[in-house]
Amino acid sequence: MNNQNVVSKNFYPSDLLSGLVVFLVALPLCLGIASASGAPLISGIIAGVIGGIVVGFLSGSHISVSGPAAGLAAIVVTQIDHLGGNYQAFLLAVVLAGVLQIFFGLLKLGTFSNFVPTNVILGLLAAIGLLLIINQLPILFGMKKDVLLAHWSSGFDILRPFLDYGAALIGICSVLIILLWDKSPLKKLPLPSALIAVVFAGLLNYFFTITGSPLAVREENLIHLPNVLSNMGSVFLFPDFSFLNNSLIYTGAITIAVVASLETLLNLEAADKMDPQKRASPPNRELLAQGVGNTLSGLIGGMPITSVIVRSSVNATSGSKTKFSAIFHGVLLVVAVALLTPLMNVVPLSSLAAILILTGFKLASPVLFKRLFEQGWSQFIPFVVTVVAIIATDLLIGIFIGLILSIMIILKNNLKRGVRVIHETHLHGQLTRIELAPNVSFLNRAALVSALEKIKDGETVVVDASNTYYIDPDIYQLLKDFKDENALKHFINFKLIGFKAHYPEIVEEELDINVSTQEVQRQLSPQQVLQLLKEGNQRFVNHERLHHNIARQIQVTSEVGQHPFAAVLGCMDSRAPTERLFDVGIGDLFSLRIAGNIAGQKVLGSLEFACKSKGSKLIMVLGHTDCGAVTAACQMYQQKLDITQVKDTPNVQYFLKPIMQAAADVDKDFSNYQLNSNFIHAVTITNVHNNIAYILKNSAVLRAMVESGEIGIVGGVYNVNTGKVDFL
Repeated sequence: MNNQNVVSKNFYPSDLLSGLVVFLVALPLCLGIASASGAPLISGIIAGVIGGIVVGFLSGSHISVSGPAAGLAAIVVTQIDHLGGNYQAFLLAVVLAGVLQIFFGLLKLGTFSNFVPTNVILGLLAAIGLLLIINQLPILFGMKKDVLLAHWSSGFDILRPFLDYGAALIGICSVLIILLWDKSPLKKLPLPSALIAVVFAGLLNYFFTITGSPLAVREENLIHLPNVLSNMGSVFLFPDFSFLNNSLIYTGAITIAVVASLETLLNLEAADKMDPQKRASPPNRELLAQGVGNTLSGLIGGMPITSVIVRSSVNATSGSKTKFSAIFHGVLLVVAVALLTPLMNVVPLSSLAAILILTGFKLASPVLFKRLFEQGWSQFIPFVVTVVAIIATDLLIGIFIGLILSIMIILKNNLKRGVRVIHETHLHGQLTRIELAPNVSFLNRAALVSALEKIKDGETVVVDASNTYYIDPDIYQLLKDFKDENALKHFINFKLIGFKAHYPEIVEEELDINVSTQEVQRQLSPQQVLQLLKEGNQRFVNHERLHHNIARQIQVTSEVGQHPFAAVLGCMDSRAPTERLFDVGIGDLFSLRIAGNIAGQKVLGSLEFACKSKGSKLIMVLGHTDCGAVTAACQMYQQKLDITQVKDTPNVQYFLKPIMQAAADVDKDFSNYQLNSNFIHAVTITNVHNNIAYILKNSAVLRAMVESGEIGIVGGVYNVNTGKVDFL
């Protein structure tokens, strides 16, 4: 059975503890949000209970906790006001909103969250963190937010009468307890620091109260839980179905459904990011769960429900492992309103404020701002704008602004990336390649026009759509007009490649500028070939390799034969593919690869064939760093081993022996012999020189060609760490 479809059988003690902490945070939030929304206080508790138990059971998330959300408070106030203050009529809108969310889930609209950029989600988290800090700081000191806002500029003397010293002391102590607990060995205990802080706060305030201390927290700064058992008839309110013919009900339902769904999906994404196990929650299932929850909440008098990032973040930081913690917090809400009212009412709100402030600091950590800044302006600016917009307006408007800005940046980058202009040097001369993006629309027209305007008279230009899967007809017409008019007028050799798959009527011409033909080979001098190899390696190092039409090179070389302009004697090392590191194509090089790049009689025969028979203009002997053959030879030389005594691989003597001679040559120049990287590198270079000398000494044909200037012979060492070839 899928373990996400039911509550895990293996819940953990930490789930109970985290559920308790979430309950302690959720309780005042349920009451506060209800009060801020103009709804009955008990409606917030009802929504919290259903969000915890019902939605928690049906949800596929192990971290997300649902309940009444501050982000919906403004909407609730507005909708109740539109209905003339009739809360029971508003409940009907909540029920219908829940039904709409169920349809959203069935229609699989939950994937919308995948289109929200990560920087916007992080901006949401950071903004909520800052709002938590801003809103909870007055409570930490036992003050009302409106009082602080009204008198903050008047000085401390004016604010002093409003300050609750007992609440402030308990709040500050709670902050210190959480910080110290999390940095001490005690954090390994299955007790969250937030719980310890709350228990301490309750006990300390109880002590202040029974001793008659002036530090006893004022009544208004304590949790106020209504005693529902004494008046059960007033607990549950039911929707007024007589308003079904009122159009305001339906507009309200749509508004609640859309806003609650968007907030839920974004919070769900954020909650998944906080999950230590990085479990992915199914968004469509979440919409179904939220829909059932809102339908039920509206039917019995509760407020609208969403996934709430504040509770989810507290849940994650308190050590929750399964969704049992969310369910347990809902159960505790039921128990609290039923049995624990006197006990809960001695807990100062300042201790809960301490938890929320530290949670907010984690969400809006300076490290997060630094990380986004280091990722570049395209990531940082939407993040900051989202944070500022949420704080300045509200959650959903801020997210919308962040999304719009992200889309604008994407469009701007897309405009730049629609075309890429590359200036290439090929065997046949210079080429300007205009490489189209995978998707080229009318939005890229301006960038393409700009690239075409920069083409000079007489240039060879290729517009390459080989990797493009969509070309807007407007773009195609622009290129066709340029080819038929401007190109002819200004003697521009203008080619379109890769367009036939999109527009079959086009006649594509092959441009064999990077195919080594016999004519090109004859015209090249040894010095020019050497320069081509140097430039090719530089492109390889800079990750600017030329576009090689491999299929066309295969076709041409099969029809007219091969005419490589160089022969490279390299090592068989898998990290040193000669065609790649010199950025050449098929038919450009004769590549001889043997361990230790050792020249023997068979190699001489191959080189003579390459140069005398096939016209190659340059021989290059290429060693490389970190060569296993060179290192083994140096070790054997150090140990003064007889190569002929190697029994496991007896034939290695044919390439190790010459390298050991190179080691002996190097040893003559080292005053204090040590087998280190410098010595091995010196042997690598000497081995290259020795093989060049071997070739010239043992091949009269090649020696004569070198002396006459027909061919050149050079050495080089390829650095496997950097990709660079040092030419000797």
